[in-house]
Amino acid sequence: MQAVLKDSGLKVTTQRCKLLKFLTQVDKQHLTVENIYKGLNAQGEAMGLNTVYRIMTHFEQAGLVIRRLFESESAVYELSGKPRHDHLICLTCGKLIEFSDPLIDLRLWLAAERHGVVIDHHSLNIYGHCFDCKKKLESKSGQ
Repeated sequence: MQAVLKDSGLKVTTQRCKLLKFLTQVDKQHLTVENIYKGLNAQGEAMGLNTVYRIMTHFEQAGLVIRRLFESESAVYELSGKPRHDHLICLTCGKLIEFSDPLIDLRLWLAAERHGVVIDHHSLNIYGHCFDCKKKLESKSGQ
């Protein structure tokens, strides 16, 4: 953790190391600051909410994490350096699925080329209802 922080130009502190370690070990990769705060404290790593906000801002500025905003949600963070991907988001339960599709990437590249644009990066978020929520919505409307 110390080498990652140093390579990112950040001062190495115990709290930053603990937070970065938590982010690399947690299964869920789209976390709000509140999720991170609760997760750290559940592991016995006492850290204030304001401290987590401040460190996450530093991590974002250093390029260690990416901050994403999705409809009707607080900002979520994911570790940077992951392969490029897009997101499917359920409007009912908030389920978030990462996916990659070479055909979508090709279509975006072709559209950009046709309009004289070189793509630096893009963000594709698709909103709908997961199958479970869709079934629940249909059963409620059928009653």
